[in-house]
Amino acid sequence: MIAVAPNGARKMHADHPALPLAADEIARTARSCVNSGAALLHLHVRNPDGQHTLDASRYDEAISAVRSAVGPDMVIQITTEAVGRYKPAEQMAVVERVRPEACSIALREMTNAGDDESEDRYVRFLADCRSAGIWVQHILYDRNDIERFKRLWTEGKVGERPSVLFVVGRNAVSGQADPLDLIEMLSLFGASNMHKADWTVCGFGVNETRILAAAVAFGGHVRVGFENSLLRPDGSVAQSNEERVSDCASLIGSLGRRPMTAQVLREQIQTLRIG
Repeated sequence: MIAVAPNGARKMHADHPALPLAADEIARTARSCVNSGAALLHLHVRNPDGQHTLDASRYDEAISAVRSAVGPDMVIQITTEAVGRYKPAEQMAVVERVRPEACSIALREMTNAGDDESEDRYVRFLADCRSAGIWVQHILYDRNDIERFKRLWTEGKVGERPSVLFVVGRNAVSGQADPLDLIEMLSLFGASNMHKADWTVCGFGVNETRILAAAVAFGGHVRVGFENSLLRPDGSVAQSNEERVSDCASLIGSLGRRPMTAQVLREQIQTLRIG
């Protein structure tokens, strides 16, 4: 699966003129990325000032625009990213209000280590999402996240076959994230768990494509796009998100694989009870 994260929470047009911020821009980008091989859109929305927001009405507007542009050809995943502003209750509330097909949540934002009350609230939220048919992807950044998630999984609190996103290099010195960082994360997660979970990788910095190549080689999915990096494999700045999706599709093809369609992704979610 190729997921595309076309904008993120922080970049602006000053960072790249083709960064899609408004609903119509996101919809056009989604259409081009589907044509290039993407099956999932990781969606951030902005307020009139261009700032990251969890406003449900703006999600509704963007989802409607994307659906008009791509029909069923893309799974739309909304983010609950806090960006230092939103509390767990607000993050959960937007999912409950929008009722998206999919959402991504960061374990470290939703719960506090050692806080049983916040953990219980998190577990209830996950159960509600499963009941509503919302596919949840858990974002893991480091050793602490991985160890906490594994404990919750062992205790039966995150579903039978969870979906996780390994974020490689967000906290590294700019440009220094390496495929070895991914290998370390996968080792911590455990080889047997890699076969039981649905897992995706995104990478930051100049080594993004090398990190994604390692993910595909190990049997994972990939997430690409301007949220994480503007650079192509040769280090040049990409002209668009769809160019980065095309780069990933070519990479997958070179490893003897094919990009997954949204239809196949949905079938796997249902059949394997992912999330």
